Amino acid sequence: MNRKIVIVGLGPGDPDQLTVGAMRLFDQVDVVYLRTAKHPTVPYLPKNTRLENFDDIYDQCDTFAEVYGTIVARLLELAGQPGSGPVVYAVPGHPLVGESSVLRLLEAAEKAGIVTEVVSGLSFLEPVFVTTGVDPLAAGMVVLDATELAEHGEMSLPRPHGLELPVTRPLLIGQVYNQRLASGVKLALMESYPDNHPVTLLRGAGIPGEEGKLVIPLYELDRHPEWTDHLTCAYLPALPVFEALGTFNNAHYVVARLRGPEGCNWDKAQTHASLKRHLLEEAYEVIHALDEEPDKLPEELGDLLLQILLHAQIAAEEGEWSINDVFREMSEKLIRRHPHIFGPKTAGDAERPNWEQLKLQEKAAKGDHSSVLAGVPRDMPALQQAQALQRKASDLGFKWRTFEEVIEKLVEEVEEVRRTTNQEELVEEIGDVLAVLASAAQGLKVDAEEALRLANLKFRRRFEQWELIVKERGLDPQNMDLAQLQAIWTEARKRAD
Repeated sequence: MNRKIVIVGLGPGDPDQLTVGAMRLFDQVDVVYLRTAKHPTVPYLPKNTRLENFDDIYDQCDTFAEVYGTIVARLLELAGQPGSGPVVYAVPGHPLVGESSVLRLLEAAEKAGIVTEVVSGLSFLEPVFVTTGVDPLAAGMVVLDATELAEHGEMSLPRPHGLELPVTRPLLIGQVYNQRLASGVKLALMESYPDNHPVTLLRGAGIPGEEGKLVIPLYELDRHPEWTDHLTCAYLPALPVFEALGTFNNAHYVVARLRGPEGCNWDKAQTHASLKRHLLEEAYEVIHALDEEPDKLPEELGDLLLQILLHAQIAAEEGEWSINDVFREMSEKLIRRHPHIFGPKTAGDAERPNWEQLKLQEKAAKGDHSSVLAGVPRDMPALQQAQALQRKASDLGFKWRTFEEVIEKLVEEVEEVRRTTNQEELVEEIGDVLAVLASAAQGLKVDAEEALRLANLKFRRRFEQWELIVKERGLDPQNMDLAQLQAIWTEARKRAD
């Protein structure tokens, strides 16, 4: 098989925009295979050229993927037949702009050892640039396919080209070919743009008698079915970065402005050291929101993120590092420590690897042979620190083999507390009891810090009810015996729980 396939662009629809190279090719061949005969330029092709089309395939297949696969198979079959001259395949616009069948054909032809050639044509983009009056290079215009936005409408799911839409650049969305697709595009865009952001629907760009332009607010994008067909694209002007709320670019810009020459005196005065207290406070407020006010979690996480952005901005101003380095370090570490996800194996092929072993390997590669415990901050809350130390030691095999062994050790430590009379020794023995309790929780996969914090919350709720009962009844707890106190406590528990 050594035939050749030539792929030629028919332009956007105006016959005057057919290239000289395309017309020369059509004059030289006997037959041209059209992806579709439903194109305004087709009647202007040379009369002595036989035109075949694949329109019948659209009625036979359920999806575009099936359509394009069938077209590619037929073209490869034609290229394998004896004969003179190349197989010529003509498509609307430019062969490499929004033409899935061409991409499939190029890949399949290469695998089959068939030579291909692309004869360029004007795409729908050039007339769009004229209609919008936008220089795509100067404005940094971004071009996306409507199906990509519609199929990956949720921001929580990865899009092929990233999660965050480039709202601070002009956006052109091609092939908004029906109302259902327009609805999916609208939902995706409304996650990042204001509902009333202007959208220009451009239909039939570059096709005489078909050109049209309709400016509507974003929320109306799917309310004009007469404007959505195979000739439709949508244009959105850029949002000023200050108005691009809900994007990382906006958050980064706001923090940089606060630290800038015309910014806030308080923010400009901050240093890494002065922000330490605020970082800790914001982290605890996030924990509080998780436990008691989940509706405030976005706000509290935003406050925590602000601290990170401030630290990154300070470092960038001092020429040390930037927020990009934070992302880079995080991503590289996650990828490196999840070889079962990002390596040659898939997630189903292996369990999560031993992180401590991976960390040791990373340290060794850097010439760092310090203890695995070195990474546990000394300022961490003591109970949380105890579990972190024990977890790291456990990952290297330093652990009790059964839960019963832990309980035996706990009983032993409690007995030592009971026997100790020296205050200094008592502090040490109480610490040992707490450490063993933390180890027991570790063995049961319980976060000891979390467990104690929840117990504190429970005690707070119950004790507040206990206080109310005492106050309501005019009681004096100092003059009550244990049985009376416990009776009120039981009643308070019922109220609180």
